Amino acid sequence: MDVEHDRPQVGFTSELGLHVAVGDEPETLAGHAEIAPELCIPEAGTLRPSVLLTWADILTGSLANERTLPKICMTVDLGVRVAGPIAAGSEIAAVGRILKSGRTVSFTETTFSAAGAEGRDEIVAISLGTFVASPRPQDTAISAFAAVTTRERATRRPPATVAEMLGSSVVAPGVVEVPRSPRILNWADTVQGGAVAAAAEEAVLALDGPSVPVELEVRYLGAVRVGPMRAIARRFGEWMRVEVHDVGNDDRLVAVATARGA
Repeated sequence: MDVEHDRPQVGFTSELGLHVAVGDEPETLAGHAEIAPELCIPEAGTLRPSVLLTWADILTGSLANERTLPKICMTVDLGVRVAGPIAAGSEIAAVGRILKSGRTVSFTETTFSAAGAEGRDEIVAISLGTFVASPRPQDTAISAFAAVTTRERATRRPPATVAEMLGSSVVAPGVVEVPRSPRILNWADTVQGGAVAAAAEEAVLALDGPSVPVELEVRYLGAVRVGPMRAIARRFGEWMRVEVHDVGNDDRLVAVATARGA
């Protein structure tokens, strides 16, 4: 979860084109975006699951954070399943909500909808997530939900492709490295969860043979504090398993992801 502090919101999550506002239902956050080509898998022209996952992190992570204040909440896991191809130029609406919340743990859901063939909104993707209050006393936060109660939080149009924003490079088939750059850091100066997910997806796309991910799940095990970040994907039939390491921090394992190709 990436929470805004007093400094301006810049970087990766604010460049993905999601506009956030208070939802129509109580205690929900809503988002909408036009699917820019920069957010799509180049060969397929369809929206990257990692972008949906990052949008879900923004919406439901903000809601989960309200339950743990003044402690910040951390993303434990996020997953997204896509019902069908979401093409460039589509309009997407999202609603994030808390399914269940205790003193330290929140379970969340984000639904993504688009206009169907008859003009009716149809759910095109669903994301489930888990968030937990940080155990470190120094990890405090302010309310991100309050920031959108009086005005819509607008973001910029993607200025580059996701790979370009990450600064990723293919080291070998299925192996990608991403430098620890200011563009992908959160308030704690560690790599944003959405950037970790995108790096894992980049490793899947770097495998030999065609693969268009339609499912992506990430388990966050630690933070990328040094870099570079290295994602290593292996294929198991239609499934791929990805490990993400903080190379400069004794090659520490920081996330494990799974993806399924169409």
